[in-house]
Amino acid sequence: MWQKKKSFAAATLIWSAAAAVIITADRIIKHWIMANHSEGSLMGELPGFFDFIYVKNTGAAFSLFSDMTLILGIISVLFCICTAVYWAVRRPEGIMKRAAVMLLFSGALGNAVDRIFYGYVVDFISLKWFDFPVFNIADAAIVAGAIAAVVYVMFFDRRKGENEDERSGEN
Repeated sequence: MWQKKKSFAAATLIWSAAAAVIITADRIIKHWIMANHSEGSLMGELPGFFDFIYVKNTGAAFSLFSDMTLILGIISVLFCICTAVYWAVRRPEGIMKRAAVMLLFSGALGNAVDRIFYGYVVDFISLKWFDFPVFNIADAAIVAGAIAAVVYVMFFDRRKGENEDERSGEN
């Protein structure tokens, strides 16, 4: 039992550090953009892949719920609280599940800070090779976390359930 608690504590420290790196990178880049560029300005490009353009987004993904920044900020904070409680109570196991929770938390917190302190989310990455809304590091973390969660549920969690069904059928 002691070893399992120690292992979870170490995992929590590692995944918290990863979350801190994502959140810090997101904050530093957004702060630099706001301090040095005006909205709509093209800041650079990676030819054939990305344009870096400063956009203020008062909505959620794909600019849904525009001008509902306060409500979206509150939802983001509540989501972060729920993921932290989930982590502490359920103690997720496995890299995929832990990565999903950490990425979702990091992205939600990064955008929540923008919404609460600025009244909008700072977006700046525009894909050239795919018609997609401008996004930021926090958004990328949310998408990666959602993909990791779906992959986990589809391919890993289901196997666990099938094994439990097989064992219960043996009784």
